[in-house]
Amino acid sequence: MISEIRFYLTLFWRRLPLFLLIFVPIVAVSVLLAISLPPVYRAQMRLVVESSQIPGNLAQSTVDTPAEEQLQMFQTRLMTRDNLLDIATRLRPFRDQSSMSGDQIVQAMRAATTIRSTSGRGQATLMTVGFDSQYPAMTVRVLDAYLTFILNEDAQYRSQRAGQTQEFFQQEVDRLSTALSEQGAKIIAFKNQNADSLPDSLQYHRDLLISMQDRVTQNDRDRASLEEQKQRLQQAYELTGRVTGTGAQLSPQEQRIQQLRNQLAEVESIYSPDSPRVTTLKRRIEQLEASFAASSGQQNPTEAQDPGKALLDVQTADIDAKLAQLAEDRTRLQDQITEVQARVDRTPGNAVALESLQRDYENIQNQYNRAADSLSRASTGERIETLSRGQRVSVVERASEPSAPIKPNRKQLVALGILAGLAVAMGVLLVLDLLSGKIQRSKDLISGLGITPMVTIPLMRSEAEIRAVWQRRVLLSLLIGVVVPLLLWGIHTYYMPFDELARKVAGRIGLNL
Repeated sequence: MISEIRFYLTLFWRRLPLFLLIFVPIVAVSVLLAISLPPVYRAQMRLVVESSQIPGNLAQSTVDTPAEEQLQMFQTRLMTRDNLLDIATRLRPFRDQSSMSGDQIVQAMRAATTIRSTSGRGQATLMTVGFDSQYPAMTVRVLDAYLTFILNEDAQYRSQRAGQTQEFFQQEVDRLSTALSEQGAKIIAFKNQNADSLPDSLQYHRDLLISMQDRVTQNDRDRASLEEQKQRLQQAYELTGRVTGTGAQLSPQEQRIQQLRNQLAEVESIYSPDSPRVTTLKRRIEQLEASFAASSGQQNPTEAQDPGKALLDVQTADIDAKLAQLAEDRTRLQDQITEVQARVDRTPGNAVALESLQRDYENIQNQYNRAADSLSRASTGERIETLSRGQRVSVVERASEPSAPIKPNRKQLVALGILAGLAVAMGVLLVLDLLSGKIQRSKDLISGLGITPMVTIPLMRSEAEIRAVWQRRVLLSLLIGVVVPLLLWGIHTYYMPFDELARKVAGRIGLNL
């Protein structure tokens, strides 16, 4: 075991310059990076989505976007190219921004920004926004710009959504109001056009139709009665030569005089003696009496007319006049029945058409009522959003200027450089030893040639040779330990700083330093 350790220590001593040639540059680069990398500061702010300040059972906001969706929307809009370029142009958060392209600025802004949202059942929805920069004050300025953008977006989004909702329902109310007026005008026009055959008058027309039919029936009975009366008068005159009745011996003029006297008696019971109507009847009676007396004195008895025949003619003429009037009344009633029946026949069709118009009117009325109710709630919701009493994004913790950088961790970077240098150098030495194929000890003879030596004689050197080899190795190791760091320092100082080189390399592979 001790011989093995001594062998590997000897082998390491022999490969010490190669080891240092690998180890020293790696450690030197890590040290230079740890020294030269600028500090990166991070500031953070916390936002919360507050619930509506007005209970939903009293007044409901018209903007009901879930809090998680709302924060995702704000995050997406915040990370847009135009917005990031605008903030970077105003604040200039990067040291070499003047030499960066627009895509590089946007990529650097997105890489420097961290956004994390947390939510859960029964928990508030929180958003934590951070920004990394080499300048502590710049982190606060950028986060303030982010905060202003998010709050403006929240207010604009909610007021715009509420305003659009109110505008939509206002347009619906106006449209339905116009449609309601037009439908009402259609109903009025239809009723005016069909005023005689509306459903409301159907029962009246039916009753009127029955009454007219009854009057026609009564008219037929009256006509039959008059026809029968006329026939009896003619039969009586043919059989007896006279017409039976109280006025059988009176002439037509005498009957007329008698009728006027009866009328005068009725009028005198109502009016005064000097009434115009009374005097007129008296004068008429006097004229008829004078005319009758004159005709009685001049007429020859042999030429006098038969009183029975005269009475028959008068009564027959009176019956014919009544029959003609009844016939005229029947014709008029039939025409009225035909017209009323046509109205009754048109009523069912008009009822269906009117019901359809009224049903459309009721549907529009219901839609109008719902739209008006929605408009009222939308107006209340818009007022809630205008006064910022609904759900909104508020600041829990504003960004404050950081006092200590979050990276780089210089000690950790140097330690990683030392470990990486040891691992790479030892790995290279191990690979070279495995691939060399040299016989350096007796074990190599056994494994390589299959020969078991009786004794091994090492290479014998003088003290001067040993001292010279040792000095060369020490000098070479010192040369590597001094020259290589100085060479790397010169490259870092006069050609390209390793932090910039590291950022370029990291940018090529998609990392952010």
